[in-house]
Amino acid sequence: MRLEIQCEDRIGMIREVLDLFTPYQIDVRLIEVDTLRRCIYCGFSDIAFSKIQKLLAEIRKLDDVEDVKTVAFTPSERETNTLYMLLEALPDGVISVDLKGVITMATELAAEDLQTSVAGLLHQPLQQFIKGVNFAKIPWQSMPAGLSKRIKIRSKTLLLEMKPIWVQGDDGSQTPAGSVIHLKSEARLQRQTQSLKNAPKPINGLDKYHRESVLQSSAMAGLVSQAKSLADLTMPLLFVGQVGTGKRDFIQALFQFWYDNQLERDCQIVMKSAEDIDLADIQALDSFCGWWVIEHIERLKEEVQFALLSWLAKQTDELTSLRSSARLVSLSSLTQEQLIDHATLNKSLYFELSTLVLTMPELARRREDFAGLLEQTLEDICGRYNLALPSISKGALAKLSLYPWPGNLKELHSVCLQTLLANPNKEWQAEDLGLASDNTSLEVVLQEGSLDKTVKAFEAKLLRQLYPQYPSTRRLAKAVGLSHSAVANKLNEYNIALK
Repeated sequence: MRLEIQCEDRIGMIREVLDLFTPYQIDVRLIEVDTLRRCIYCGFSDIAFSKIQKLLAEIRKLDDVEDVKTVAFTPSERETNTLYMLLEALPDGVISVDLKGVITMATELAAEDLQTSVAGLLHQPLQQFIKGVNFAKIPWQSMPAGLSKRIKIRSKTLLLEMKPIWVQGDDGSQTPAGSVIHLKSEARLQRQTQSLKNAPKPINGLDKYHRESVLQSSAMAGLVSQAKSLADLTMPLLFVGQVGTGKRDFIQALFQFWYDNQLERDCQIVMKSAEDIDLADIQALDSFCGWWVIEHIERLKEEVQFALLSWLAKQTDELTSLRSSARLVSLSSLTQEQLIDHATLNKSLYFELSTLVLTMPELARRREDFAGLLEQTLEDICGRYNLALPSISKGALAKLSLYPWPGNLKELHSVCLQTLLANPNKEWQAEDLGLASDNTSLEVVLQEGSLDKTVKAFEAKLLRQLYPQYPSTRRLAKAVGLSHSAVANKLNEYNIALK
């Protein structure tokens, strides 16, 4: 049982309170004073209800006592339990010892490392479990930063990190009062590293799109420049682009770029798929601050479209204090033409949401960026899965570069991941790459009723298939029995040669 006695802070108050416990033969096990809350806490075993009623009445009669009541715990007990919860949540085992090396606190993970129980550790000398370290004779005054040591417990290697506990005296001096010890295993350290790599990357604005190697194409360089100029505006923004081009990631990066320049720091970005949006979401826009992103706008339910159109109609053309601070951003894998002609998308709503438009270029329009994108993708995957960066043969690079990538960046990531996992620590060859349209058949289709155009189309397709096998103009020329200059001109004509 715990009592909380709210009273004035005066000399003799605790003595008067304790005197009242004696007639009831109460053995007080805990006394705690909280000067900030002006409270005294007393802890003892449970007593009969009739006794506690009389005791509370007598305590209230004491001078300067304002209130008394039973509580479930004292502030120090709450803080101690909180500390234990925090320590148990740590990925490493933790032990606390006093200056004599006696264990005063230990977590379950630490007990597991030392192959015993927490109860078996408490109040025991730590040296009993960890040999070779005299914890009672560590000169902490000369090692204020602590020390590290590799130890072995029954064939299990652990890293033991010790830091002193300092208590500040009234004169400001620091006195060692014991130490805190972290027990780290190699397996746990590897898991922590892997968890960090597997965790979603922090949004870092448009930094990843400033990499020179991925901005070689005019399409991507133009998008980044245009996006920056539109970021600070409040009008609705429509962002279109093929499946897998990275629209979602780009919008998140653009929001962070905008957010970093804002004085209002309570803004956020919310991304919802259109089919999951209901009328309550539209009503909540009035109190929302930030970017509200609708994915696949063509899938909005009809009643939601009318509600959103009504909400947009209420917004004034000029920015006023009454206007909502929500900016609507819409994403779609359809083209603007397809959205306009879409059977279920309200045209009036479409034109409201497409006040400003950005288009994410597909990978086919970013040929100049491919080498940089491939490098960036491999770095991300290898970092996440703890793999070595592969070397890529010229033939494999040619095959990757000439592939049309209908799945865009998503397909590039999938192909790289599968190839890395299937061919660890091996130079990539053209035959290692499993691409969706990877086949050896060469169909002949008449081109515009012209034999000359049909022959050229067949020749381009043949050279595009042969080039990864003979990835240089000289090797290809030798293979097909033509001069080096003739093959070079054909590769240039059909836009096949690597740049």
